[in-house]
Amino acid sequence: MLTNDQYLICSYFVCAALSVAAGVFVYLYLRKPFAGAADVALGKHLPSILKRLFPCGLIFAALLGFLSVSYKGCSRTTYSEIVENRSYLIEKNQAQLSSILLFILIAVLFWDTVALLILWKAQRVRNGSSTLPPRRRIN
Repeated sequence: MLTNDQYLICSYFVCAALSVAAGVFVYLYLRKPFAGAADVALGKHLPSILKRLFPCGLIFAALLGFLSVSYKGCSRTTYSEIVENRSYLIEKNQAQLSSILLFILIAVLFWDTVALLILWKAQRVRNGSSTLPPRRRIN
């Protein structure tokens, strides 16, 4: 059986590994649809830049979610106070997992917005309406 010190260290690294794994999993699931949207982007280098930033954005968001949870609480400020209660450690692990998923969701919504803007701009260019219509003079 693990002591609370060992549990804290072990669970911290497991949650960190899970955050990276979740970011990689979401990237692998969404890479082809996003690559299809990025290929439509205007510019010579923009599609390859977007494809390279996409996995970094998801994995970085997952790690930020993991790191956003602090073990220090209102009543617990020292290491010994943090480690004394196993249920508190489990609660913090659950908060970390929840935060990881929330940050990944926010990252996916951001990249969805980027893909929608790319597709919208490509549609406007394809239809020939990339410029504003000429102004009519009012007499």
